[in-house]
Amino acid sequence: EDGIRQKQRFEEVTAWEMTNQKTWLMIGIPTVCRKNENYLSSTLSSVVNHLRGVKGVSVVVCVCDTRRECRENIKTNLTRTFLPHIKSGLIHVIETPGKLYTSLSSLKRTFNDSEERVHWRSKQNLDYSYLMQYCANRSDYYLHLEDDVITVPNFIDKIQNYMESVNKPWAMLEFSTLGFIGKFFKSNDVEKLASLLRAFYNEQPCDYLIFFYLKIMLQHDRFFRIPSLFQHKGHFSSMPNLTRNITESFSHFPAFKKRFNSDNPDAKIFTSLSPWMSFKPKFAYSTSDNEMFWSTTPRVGDHYTIIFKTPQRLSRIVVLTGKAHRNFVDFLHGGVLEIGTDVKKIPQTDNACSNLTVVGHFDRGTVDVNVPRSPKPTKCLIIKVTKKQDSWLIIREIAVFIRVGGQ
Repeated sequence: EDGIRQKQRFEEVTAWEMTNQKTWLMIGIPTVCRKNENYLSSTLSSVVNHLRGVKGVSVVVCVCDTRRECRENIKTNLTRTFLPHIKSGLIHVIETPGKLYTSLSSLKRTFNDSEERVHWRSKQNLDYSYLMQYCANRSDYYLHLEDDVITVPNFIDKIQNYMESVNKPWAMLEFSTLGFIGKFFKSNDVEKLASLLRAFYNEQPCDYLIFFYLKIMLQHDRFFRIPSLFQHKGHFSSMPNLTRNITESFSHFPAFKKRFNSDNPDAKIFTSLSPWMSFKPKFAYSTSDNEMFWSTTPRVGDHYTIIFKTPQRLSRIVVLTGKAHRNFVDFLHGGVLEIGTDVKKIPQTDNACSNLTVVGHFDRGTVDVNVPRSPKPTKCLIIKVTKKQDSWLIIREIAVFIRVGGQ
């Protein structure tokens, strides 16, 4: 009887029309049942708790599971736990129609994915497309989340502050580096993205299609807010029989803090390493928390060069590579640290550090050396890659200490 009452309450609530008043932001959350554990309630609790006192924001939960019993369970749990928020209009609940999935019966395999994975990601594209199509033009902006994340406090204020700091035209801002979590769009553009996901649902995963969307929208840079505002917490994927331990490396969960209170005098950075997304080379030398340089696979001979604006008397240099909270992931397998007392200007290329002395070798991704006294001050230092590796490279901290008294 309790289940019947809950179902009736859901039908009563969802029968109400959404308000005609346009909101500032709609947050879209697609959801399905997972075999071992569901995270939707904790995700909604995190979002709702951090929206207290915030006006002009609504949350749309899209129930995307194809199994009727599972859909009913999700709706019953939502009305039991969040009925006041549903009645107030903060949370809206919609369902994907069954006819949406008729095209999933004959899919072609791409990217050498298994049939099961192709079906899962193709359905995901259709789910996201339906949700976005529903939310398009109902607000000024649209934020896409997944049903297994948690948020930081005051995330709306942080989004608004970051928007104001971006001084270039944009089609998408990103508040997480993971998958499709924390992607932020102008609502009047969302229908275009929905159409792209629907048109190419079988060909590519959603996080690949987003690259093409940005090209079409003439956005050439990626705008990531570091640290991120959302953390992935789900261990069991929405894809059957798949478990994942994926967490946001650059987030408040936990905050990444620089280990050393270093001097790091003003300098220019040059590198032959290729940055990934917005993880810029300068982040390694920055003393700010939550900033690291992440590059694609380094090659033997690649360098990371720091040229000081004024010559320095150095006492100690520390370089840490790899992820902060995971041992020996994306660390430098082999490298040397050199300092130079001269800088050569080379036309049409980077300045080159010269008169070099090797002061340290990397051991398990780390070098920590005391710099010997020298008649000449140091003008530059270089990290050089000396060993082939297949993994990418993170330089998360470079700490430079100046000799007291300049002697």
